Amino acid sequence: MKTISRLLIASLLFAVPAMVSHAEDLSAIKARMDQRLNQLDQLKAGGAIGENNRGFVEVRDGGGDAASLVAAENSDRQAVYAAIAAKAGSSPEQVGRARARQIAAGSAPGVWLQDESGTWYKK
Repeated sequence: MKTISRLLIASLLFAVPAMVSHAEDLSAIKARMDQRLNQLDQLKAGGAIGENNRGFVEVRDGGGDAASLVAAENSDRQAVYAAIAAKAGSSPEQVGRARARQIAAGSAPGVWLQDESGTWYKK
């Protein structure tokens, strides 16, 4: 019985820092995403980038300078989708597609969006 208790305590000592670290990581991701938001909105308004049907931003015609910003945003979105999927018992792909629908519904007029079939259109 003492051995089981010790193993349980030891496993909790390792699990708790991992959970806290995960929460800190998500906080850091949210902060980075918040910092990029204005730039992304400007690029969307100018047509340089658009929102695809998988919940990620994509460089469109003339948006080549935005590639590093888009890559950073998509990396953070992937991490968020994975965390949500793990919590919901879903897949990151399903979370991303659901998020794409939310983004499309809330996007400003003139923003490039991709519908379910993969066709790009301006809202």
